[in-house]
Amino acid sequence: MDAASAPPRPRPRNRRAEIARNAGELFSVRGFHGVRMDDIAEASGITARALYRHYANKQALLSHVVLEDQQHVVDTITELAGQPSGQRDLDATLIALTEAALDSRRLSLLWQREARHLDAEDFQLVRRRTQWIATQLEELLLTGMRRSLGGAVTEIRSWVIVSVISGAGFYDSPLPRPRLAQELVAASRRVIDAAAAIGPDEPVQAADRAPLARREQLVSAAAQEFRAKGFAGVGIDDIGGRVGVVGPALYRYFDTKADILIAAVNRLHEWLALETARALRTPGPDDAVLGLLVEGYVRVALEATDLLAVWRTERLHLPDAARERIDRIQADHLAEWQHWLGVARPDLPDADAATLVTTARTIIDDCARIPHFRRYPAVAAELSGAALAALGLGPAAPAGAES
Repeated sequence: MDAASAPPRPRPRNRRAEIARNAGELFSVRGFHGVRMDDIAEASGITARALYRHYANKQALLSHVVLEDQQHVVDTITELAGQPSGQRDLDATLIALTEAALDSRRLSLLWQREARHLDAEDFQLVRRRTQWIATQLEELLLTGMRRSLGGAVTEIRSWVIVSVISGAGFYDSPLPRPRLAQELVAASRRVIDAAAAIGPDEPVQAADRAPLARREQLVSAAAQEFRAKGFAGVGIDDIGGRVGVVGPALYRYFDTKADILIAAVNRLHEWLALETARALRTPGPDDAVLGLLVEGYVRVALEATDLLAVWRTERLHLPDAARERIDRIQADHLAEWQHWLGVARPDLPDADAATLVTTARTIIDDCARIPHFRRYPAVAAELSGAALAALGLGPAAPAGAES
């Protein structure tokens, strides 16, 4: 039977929901700016004209996708919170939360990467709901059970658990969904049960000295601009204007805005390469190496947060060749972590190890970018401890420890 004589596809019972599903998948893969309404219409098997009968524009579609996915999580938490506390089982609660997050797997990715494209009202609504989710998880999972943790650590840990259960949208796990859910629940439980990390008595205050080199100033300014407005929302003159480099002088350093993005992403991975070298050269037992890698990653995340945020949210805007090159560097870095996790936990299957490594890094990526955490003295120690707990490991061995 040829296409002309084939029977027409049956009309879906809920065309609007199907359109939203297709739009969500396209936004996840290509980003908001990389998707046209025509693309969504084609994926949904309808004309663009028909699409506009359901959604006024692309922004309305993004809002619908994010709000619907978030509502599913909110409904699950509301149901759990309504249970008598004496009848609430921690593992059953974690399973329900994790399954809800996996049902809305693209939510965290779209919120972190595409939220700037929501209208102001929807942005504030999603933000309030996100904060509500973290507060509810704190009450459901931590408050009352672990009073000794203290307020700051409890708050950090609640956001860590948000990251554990919702971060799967940022990576492709080799595990089937039931096994993935099981690993995420176990990782969350280890985070909950971990002892409070010991940090300094006061927050570490960094000096705010600008480099003299214009190129370094431009990379730093670009990272701040891209993080705040997104790559598409920033002009190359906006970047130059922040450091007083305008007109032809700017092109002595970079030919295009994309070149500055490449430089910023490369800089992050150069920092990470340095921390990897530091960990490998630090004396100590082999099963402590991953702990040192985690500490180094936290250090970079807290000291180069703009660079980390740009890599996390603007990667889609890298030119193809640069993105492929950076992806290979990233894959090598993940493989390094997975190797040393295998040394520390030799019985752990490779697929499980790969998932736990990406989970631990997602914890750091997410929580290091929460601005007010920097006023907590223990934030670096707590993030390192939470990542290690997710990995199923204890604290890193002291530098210079003998094997």
